[in-house]
Amino acid sequence: MNLMRVLLLLLGLATFATAQAPVHPLDALTSNEYWNVYDTLATAGHATPDTIFSSVLLHPPSKSLVLTWRPGQPIPRQADVILLRGAKSYTALVDVAARRVVRFDELKGPQAPFVTSELIGMEEVIKSDPRVIEAMKKRGITDMRHVQCFALPVAYRAIPEQATQRIGFASCSMTHRVYRGWGRSIEGLSIPIDITARKVLRVDDTGGTPIPTGGNTNYEDIPEVARPNTTSIATVQPQGTAYRIDKGEISWQDWRFRMRIDPRVGTVLNLVRFVDKGKPRSVMYEGSVSELFVPYMDPATGWNNRAFIDAGQFYGTGGHLKPLRPDLDCPARATWFDAFTVGENGAPKRTANMACLFERNLENPAWRHAENGEIQGRPARQLVLRSAAVIGNYDYIMDWRFEQDGTIEVAVGATGIIETKPVKEKTASSTHDHTTTHETGQFVAPNTLGVNHDHYFSYRLDLDVDGPANSFMLHRLVPKRIENDPMRKSIWVLQPSTAQREKDAILDIRADSPAMWMFMNPSTKGPLNYETGYEVMPGATAKSLMSADDPVQKIGAFSAHAFWVTPYKEDERYASGTYPTSSDANEGLAVWTQANRPIVNTDIVGWYTLGFHHVPRAEDWPVMPVMWHHFHIRPFHFFQSNPVLDLPKTLQ
Repeated sequence: MNLMRVLLLLLGLATFATAQAPVHPLDALTSNEYWNVYDTLATAGHATPDTIFSSVLLHPPSKSLVLTWRPGQPIPRQADVILLRGAKSYTALVDVAARRVVRFDELKGPQAPFVTSELIGMEEVIKSDPRVIEAMKKRGITDMRHVQCFALPVAYRAIPEQATQRIGFASCSMTHRVYRGWGRSIEGLSIPIDITARKVLRVDDTGGTPIPTGGNTNYEDIPEVARPNTTSIATVQPQGTAYRIDKGEISWQDWRFRMRIDPRVGTVLNLVRFVDKGKPRSVMYEGSVSELFVPYMDPATGWNNRAFIDAGQFYGTGGHLKPLRPDLDCPARATWFDAFTVGENGAPKRTANMACLFERNLENPAWRHAENGEIQGRPARQLVLRSAAVIGNYDYIMDWRFEQDGTIEVAVGATGIIETKPVKEKTASSTHDHTTTHETGQFVAPNTLGVNHDHYFSYRLDLDVDGPANSFMLHRLVPKRIENDPMRKSIWVLQPSTAQREKDAILDIRADSPAMWMFMNPSTKGPLNYETGYEVMPGATAKSLMSADDPVQKIGAFSAHAFWVTPYKEDERYASGTYPTSSDANEGLAVWTQANRPIVNTDIVGWYTLGFHHVPRAEDWPVMPVMWHHFHIRPFHFFQSNPVLDLPKTLQ
């Protein structure tokens, strides 16, 4: 080997080592750090051959440390770990750099999130059970080769066995002549399983319904035929991207922020700032999804257990984010981000294209005005950070969209395959009165009912407007009667008030009593003497219609309201609690806010519920068109004037 090759090899190794080292306290865990976690726990005797690694997450350092940290200072690195050994769950806090176990405890009550081998590894156990075989025979199914079964976890404490056992409920479908079992479910069965013992506990059979054979479910086989008058559209950037990434910090025009990919909640924004007249100003310390709650609205056997805490239950299966496809999910010219998760054996797994970053032309004006025959204005563009969560049958496209005027648009696009059940009727008997055949769903194909359900996303928004000490203000729009005026009888006026405690800031959207939700800095005022602020501006959303005493609702209690505000606490990160699996719902937003803590002129966190009720329609089958839901985080008296007056006249 000549000297040049040796130098190149050493340079490559140095570059690899550098890439493996974090440069900021909020960077995602690296491959080397995952191995340090494994080796530390193995050396301490906690990672035995029969131990399953359910979760390894970055333990975020204290906010005060991050805000005072400067490059060159030591970088604290810790990891939160959840382990499974038999039916027992254990939690550990590991000092990654020092390779030391700081804390190790058995998790009492709730359990570790489910892992892939538990969900899909029970198929042969289910299909070989004599009671299951007999139930299938009653339905005319004797060839089990095309029966697909898996175990569905239950987030809430549904049956007594969950107190000591890892319990799943079997769900089976027929895959004959279809690629997947969606739309071919085998109904009328409730089959709880002891996953650790690999044993079916019982089979409750209330009778089956013939499996539908109609309806086009193999959408993969549909030939690609271009619609008439379809022509290509291309966006090019001959001068390259306008954003830059330097040591993990993304800068685009006046925006500055950091991003990491977390196996549990997906993309996490940190240290979001806007440069105003050369000065970086704080907008948000951290923003991310906190939890996803999907309850189904069918009380039938086999459906009454279907209420999922998607982020908290399923991230043990390698995280809920899945790879993106160029020129489908994002432009091929995008910047792509890889991510690490942990395997059940404790080894890191690297997956490419887990998030993307790209600019796009909105084909909209940032502002305009026409007068005296002249049109003045500026065109707008947008920076998009995108990821996609795939959880069972559903795909969620998840965007953080940065606007040039200081606004952040948050959007979720739901697509994928809806859950269906077979019914005896071929089509609906009536759609115009209360004698409809089924009240829990809508026909989407012959003998196929799309089951009604809800989707709720809790977004945790640690807004720090010009610093951590903020207050939450409500600007209510109140009608006012005008007396003795022949021209007018009424107007509406603003009535601002500051929420003093948590219960003052548990809010819902009401068209008849509108309000603006404002994070204000009481110590910083603009030139017009207003406190600088940012508004959380709701979009079309929904709140839960289930009763508060329903155990399903208790675990997803954040869905009862559109907005919550809490004082910042490092261990309050997930809206349904840190450990929702088999939980008795003893933590989470609804529990924390019972303390009714002060939220004035202090570090506060907003929790926005992006929700929608989903009544399926024929157009949602066999695969659902993307349905978008949005909300905005926008400046309010944060700038001196319109911040996009200086945009170029063309996109160039």
